[in-house]
Amino acid sequence: MPITIVNTDSLSASANNLRNVNRNINSEFQTLQNKAQIIDNNWQSPAGDAARTAMRQIFKHNEARSSVIRNYINMLEQQVNPGYADTETVNIKLADKFK
Repeated sequence: MPITIVNTDSLSASANNLRNVNRNINSEFQTLQNKAQIIDNNWQSPAGDAARTAMRQIFKHNEARSSVIRNYINMLEQQVNPGYADTETVNIKLADKFK
């Protein structure tokens, strides 16, 4: 059976890095939404309607993307990292009983 080594500090750092990247992407999308609102107010035509529909879909997909990343971060922080640490603690205690 192969040995699996998990570096919990790296796992935490990766989760924080993902959180920062997600925050930056969301910030850029917010900037785009603000600019899209300006266009909405000034572009009244069938082409403008099509552009608004396309932009709304893009923004909607960003919300879904952001939610997936947040859920992944939560899983890393709340299940994988503590679960690994708890398992290792139990394993160490069990191993100590055989010393």
